[in-house]
Amino acid sequence: MAETLSDVLRRVIAKQIQADPATVDEGAALDDLGVTSLDLVEIIMTIEDEYNVDIPVDSVEAWKRYKTVDDLIELGRSLGLEGRRRGA
Repeated sequence: MAETLSDVLRRVIAKQIQADPATVDEGAALDDLGVTSLDLVEIIMTIEDEYNVDIPVDSVEAWKRYKTVDDLIELGRSLGLEGRRRGA
């Protein structure tokens, strides 16, 4: 079974914060998970690498805009990543 966008993003976030992906709830606030602004930049860069896309956002804008796991999932959906093969 292919990973969903939600699965991929939860895995990416968990790897960045060194946690079990099962503990990354979709509704969780990133700062409650211990995600820092630097972590968020790394997460966005990993998403770009995983899906071969460019996310035109700087670190300050990202920290202001993306506050929850759901926000990152919605970002992925807005970029058309849902159902898209990683690395394509």
